[in-house]
Amino acid sequence: MPTFEITGPDGNRYRVTGENAEGALSALQQSLGADAPGPDGPAYPVGFSDVWTDDMLFGLPSKASAGLNALIRAPFTDKTIGEEYSALRDQWTRGREQYATEHPARNAAASIGGSVMGVGKLMNLGATTTRLVPAGATGLKTIGANVAANAADGAAYGALSALGHDEDVAQGAGMGAVLGGAAYPAIQAVRGAGNAIGGVLGIGNNSRAQTALAEAVSRSGLDEQQIAAALDDATRAGQSEFTVADAMGNAGQRMLSGVARSPGDMRQTIAETLLQRQMGQGERLSSALAEGFGARQTAQRTADRLTAARASDAARNYGAARAGAGTVDPTDAIRLADDFLSPGASRVFSNANNIADDSVEGAVRRARQYLTDGNSTIRDFGVAHRAKMEIDAMIERAQPSVQRVLIPIRNALDESLATASPDYAAARDAYRSQSRVIDAIDKGKQASSPRTRASDNTREFNMLSTDEQKAFRVGYADPIIARVESASSAPMTNKARMLQTGKSSQEFPAFAAPGQGERLSDRISREQRMFETANLALGGSRTADNIADIGEMASFDPSMIGSLATGNIRGAIVQALTRSAQHMQGRNSQTRDMIARALLETAPTRAAAELSAAVKRGDRLTEMQQHIIRAIIGGGVSMTAN
Repeated sequence: MPTFEITGPDGNRYRVTGENAEGALSALQQSLGADAPGPDGPAYPVGFSDVWTDDMLFGLPSKASAGLNALIRAPFTDKTIGEEYSALRDQWTRGREQYATEHPARNAAASIGGSVMGVGKLMNLGATTTRLVPAGATGLKTIGANVAANAADGAAYGALSALGHDEDVAQGAGMGAVLGGAAYPAIQAVRGAGNAIGGVLGIGNNSRAQTALAEAVSRSGLDEQQIAAALDDATRAGQSEFTVADAMGNAGQRMLSGVARSPGDMRQTIAETLLQRQMGQGERLSSALAEGFGARQTAQRTADRLTAARASDAARNYGAARAGAGTVDPTDAIRLADDFLSPGASRVFSNANNIADDSVEGAVRRARQYLTDGNSTIRDFGVAHRAKMEIDAMIERAQPSVQRVLIPIRNALDESLATASPDYAAARDAYRSQSRVIDAIDKGKQASSPRTRASDNTREFNMLSTDEQKAFRVGYADPIIARVESASSAPMTNKARMLQTGKSSQEFPAFAAPGQGERLSDRISREQRMFETANLALGGSRTADNIADIGEMASFDPSMIGSLATGNIRGAIVQALTRSAQHMQGRNSQTRDMIARALLETAPTRAAAELSAAVKRGDRLTEMQQHIIRAIIGGGVSMTAN
């Protein structure tokens, strides 16, 4: 039989079972008239604030109050603590029912308002599974994660409320889970419908563009100030073409690509901007390499300049050495030549026969002739110095077997010159030092070859003096710059890629001019990023562009028809969903153009202002959405309590 709730003459609410309402009322009257056991004590006087506070904390305050009072009062009565607790809970329940009957609107407002506030406070404190959903993520997986998280929250809060109000916990959890799970998709659907209508009518384009930008900023993992700082760094490095889309990384690149491949006035602007920028990549990279390695001049011009400086210094230094020189004694140098040319030293050739000299013996004999003719020996400093330079030239042009014999003779003559002139040693050391600097240019050229090893090149570089390292950098950078400049001039050629090998990643930081290593690496990385942006937006198949062109002339999506005609059902479904998603987001051509202009922004100040406004709007929308979800879950909790 059905059960009826009836207010008795004493003002209390009773649940009575009967065949109908009249029978239940009659049974209640008979029961009261027969002095049947009634409620234990008067109903608790409940007001608006009591309902608000109790439901805000899921009914737990009233239970806690009843338990505490039972502990205090039971020792002074003939009841157990459990009996006293039941009596107190009964008084509270009857008071709640009486307030709900007499003030239904106030009771509903207090119950729902308190429940919403309680749920909101717990969510703000982090007692929610939605915090586990990645911020800024999109797609079906994220939608599912949000639905599951809100369902879990609803179930937990519903169960807690049911427990606090002495209701069925399983039923409360189930009701909370249903309402919580439905909250997110319901809000998204309403929001999507509003966007779609606004897109068709051209209303709210700026707001939707800001929302899209806020999503891109969130997905990038950066904030608007970091993006603006990236633009500022690029401008300072001579790469003022670096855009917001580049700074955002994949999030900005994909959004710009979507606009570039959709109908709209900005398609051509995007293409022209990115192509023009890419055509200047080689020049920017050459400048970056020249600055990074301190190679303002080519290797040849640097070598010519250093050689001229060496000759000028040598003329001055050796002139001073000659002016203060005494008599030269080349005896040691002549003795070394004779030791080699004598039969005892050669053990093969003898000057007493007519056998011709070999190349080594001929070179030694020629060097000896610069010093003596057998009867007289050079003593003049100037003549001896010229002889030394002749032997130097012979050594430079000779084979290693000849060099090994001539070098000791030259060195002995060199020591004789130093003995004859106190200033000669300084002039000689200066000349040698300048020669090593010039030679370092060739060492740098050799190190730039892909056939050499980075570890060997780095070790040799670290052994050079400061001036030699400067010359090495010029020689190293020169052929690399030449390769960049000689690469294909096609707009979509990525010249930065050749500078990002395993070898260059080790050598560039090691060889760069002091303080330039990180800056050079950043400039090359930006060029790579800018190419990726252009390639994603303009590269690949032209199908998307053709579809966009047709879409501007037709009201249907020809790609879906083509997929259906070729039996590609899955492709048609994906395209239909994509098109539906665009409509749900309200991304009309005006909105896409606004997004494109923001993504192509290069000025740090304007970018920061525009992105900041977009992020603030996105935060407001997210906060509003969370408030609505909390209200839905909180309302479910209130329903559980009642």
